[in-house]
Amino acid sequence: MIRGPLLTPKNSSVGKAFALLRTIASMGRDVSATEIAQATGSNLATVHRFLLTLESEGAIVRTRNGRFQLGPTLSDLGGKVDGDTILLDAIQPHLEELALEFREALHCVVRVGNEAMNSTIALPDRSLLINQDVGRPFPLHCTAGGKVFLAAMGETQRKAFAANLELVKFTEHTITSPEAMTAELNRIADRGYAVDDGEWEDGLRSVAVPLHNSSGRVIAAIALSAPASRLDDDRVIEVKNRLRETSKSVERHLFSQSKIFGGRARPLGNYPHLKRVDNFIFISGTSARREDNSFEGVRFNEDGTFDIDFREQTRYILNSLAEMLNDVGSSISDIVDLHAYLTDMSAYGVYNEVYATFFPPDGPTRTTVGVNEFMHPHQGIMIRAVAYSPQS
Repeated sequence: MIRGPLLTPKNSSVGKAFALLRTIASMGRDVSATEIAQATGSNLATVHRFLLTLESEGAIVRTRNGRFQLGPTLSDLGGKVDGDTILLDAIQPHLEELALEFREALHCVVRVGNEAMNSTIALPDRSLLINQDVGRPFPLHCTAGGKVFLAAMGETQRKAFAANLELVKFTEHTITSPEAMTAELNRIADRGYAVDDGEWEDGLRSVAVPLHNSSGRVIAAIALSAPASRLDDDRVIEVKNRLRETSKSVERHLFSQSKIFGGRARPLGNYPHLKRVDNFIFISGTSARREDNSFEGVRFNEDGTFDIDFREQTRYILNSLAEMLNDVGSSISDIVDLHAYLTDMSAYGVYNEVYATFFPPDGPTRTTVGVNEFMHPHQGIMIRAVAYSPQS
């Protein structure tokens, strides 16, 4: 009998080893064997045996206090991945779409030392175009894409860079004063996009926005270039908005995303409110706890007792889920699985009533269970959810 790849059993030890590595990576610090065992739900002796093997291969290293962190072997292997190819494959279709939409030249700009260059371009079918060759270096200080990288530095670094970089004058509009350049970079950092207004070539105008990796570092810029006559101030804003939409879309496509939202109750442990992995979005158990740690839907009585309004708490939580999903380009209608936990199952009917105002009969699959208690007595319900939101 011929066994193909789909029939060949997986090696469970390899899977367990990668599970340990992902756990160490997710904690963002050195961790003990006990912490790893608890996080993975594994036997401590088994975890320790795996850690010793991974350590011998350089996949993890032991710190001075006997804890563990990721090792140099993983970095070396990761360096073999052609990140440029991955980025270009992800962004090229978006550039081509924008080139057709605006009928102008689009560029993906990367930084190489103290210069920038186009890693890929997309050109529309038009006779008069601003075209810059792929791979040809150009200055950072007088181009939209280049200034995006400079603005991404800290404020002190921007000032130091402007003071030490030779600000070569290319046109009458080139910024050559360190003070003026620092002010320009601060403006770009505040507004989130850069403009080259004839600073490198007379008659040329460009708009660029940053592209971030999963850690928030700027790894590229998406830029549109056109004759100044076709790119007035109103057009600049329109272009900037579309470039930003594209940048967010590429970022969501390339990287998994973990988010802790400002304006919400902070997680009570080391975990995010929401995590996107490819096309799936996972939302941690969410309660009616507000940012100030008080709870929505709690009524206090004169005798010191209190009542929980399950209707208000349910509505508050479902609205919270909708807001978090909207923030990452999804919506509550994308939820495919939902788990609710109630401290009082007599409130099940109330929960169903509120639920029906958010979801149709063909909405997500659902599980509802009763629990004895939560971390706080004012919490009557908790909901966790999974959404499916394919990324363009």
